[in-house]
Amino acid sequence: MLGAIIGDIVGSRFEFNNHRNKDFELFTETCEVTDDSIMTLAVAKAIMEAGKSGCLPLENGLGNREYYRRMEALTIKYMQEIGRNYPDCGYGGRFRRWIFNDDPQPYNSYGNGAAMRISPAAFAARSEAEARTLSEVVTRITHNHPAGLKGAEAVSLAIYMARSGAGKDAIRERIKVCYYDLNFTIDEIRDTYQFNETCQETVPQAIQSFFEATSFEDAIRTAISVGGDSDTLAAITGAIAEAYYGVPKELEEKALLYLDTELREIYDNWQEYLKTGPRLIVVREAALGERELLFRDGYQEWSKNRSLEEYIRDNSKEDNYGKRFVIDLEGKIISSLIVLNLKPIMGKTVYGIGSVLTPKLHTGKGYATILLKNCIKQIEKDENALIFLFSDINPDFYKKLGFKLLPKELQKSGKSPCMVRCGEQDWHNLLKVSIDRIPEYF
Repeated sequence: MLGAIIGDIVGSRFEFNNHRNKDFELFTETCEVTDDSIMTLAVAKAIMEAGKSGCLPLENGLGNREYYRRMEALTIKYMQEIGRNYPDCGYGGRFRRWIFNDDPQPYNSYGNGAAMRISPAAFAARSEAEARTLSEVVTRITHNHPAGLKGAEAVSLAIYMARSGAGKDAIRERIKVCYYDLNFTIDEIRDTYQFNETCQETVPQAIQSFFEATSFEDAIRTAISVGGDSDTLAAITGAIAEAYYGVPKELEEKALLYLDTELREIYDNWQEYLKTGPRLIVVREAALGERELLFRDGYQEWSKNRSLEEYIRDNSKEDNYGKRFVIDLEGKIISSLIVLNLKPIMGKTVYGIGSVLTPKLHTGKGYATILLKNCIKQIEKDENALIFLFSDINPDFYKKLGFKLLPKELQKSGKSPCMVRCGEQDWHNLLKVSIDRIPEYF
């Protein structure tokens, strides 16, 4: 990320006054932070905040979907919140309207802003697959045109490969095969290259500047010498060069002087975040000693005029034919449920999911969804299974997870409608059974 910031600051004074050679002073009084750095830092803050809420360990190179959804929402939030504090930092017209819109929507952009702000995603990624996923998540909120998504992903992949130790030849081959055919040199285009704000006419030039460079500083100078949208081109090049070469301490110290207190705080927090990455959450079976804590949490929601002792006595009976599962965030239980083994129906194995609870302190972060999906995944290894639950909330939440609402004639509870997840044929067969075959409220 620092490489992008340095490229932006150095290039800021050349954006509309191109300097087509490598001989110039890097930092002057006329240099400044522009929208490139500000949006890059906003993306970094979103990634950090999403990571604080936790993420599943990587599976097939990816974390959980709710983590990425949270990140997407936070990217919108912080790009707008931080962006509005810097209204005159150089936004393009459509992006400026997005920043100040109360209902921000993607606007099919393929502008190079998609690539200039992407570096935090590439530095935070825990795998190449995640580098591509994070790139899409933080890009599609504005630049959802295929060329915009492509430009951001190409830069993200180059950064990830560079920081993972790949050589330039390997990176060049991947870029050529998957993204751009870099069939030019900087010397060949320097005299004719024009100002251009699209990904397709900025990203290849920025990547080629990195390939031809001999050091981090030389990468910045090469990018500036191309001309065009100098700050953005240099920001993209600088981000890749940082991953490959690192940033000299002297340049780091000079660049950070251009950040105000708000931006510097984000940068400092980012440096700490990179040491640990997102907090990891674990889905596991609840330990025997944790049951009382789960009962106390459940009692706050479902006491139904019972004393705590009565509630614990009633719910303890479920443990004779069920297992409790929790999400563990660094030793703290942040969501829980029970999976019950019920009487067979139509020769099918029947499970019930109940007591789905996330304490109020942790609601709104997708934990219940993560826990439900993980338990459903394990249950459905038995292809013969029916899964029932009684919804104490809006059934639409469970419909998104594939549950269907039983018709009125099969409902047993007046307050909590019964829902089932099953295959299409099992659903049609289930509609023909008598109500006494449906599980009682659990």
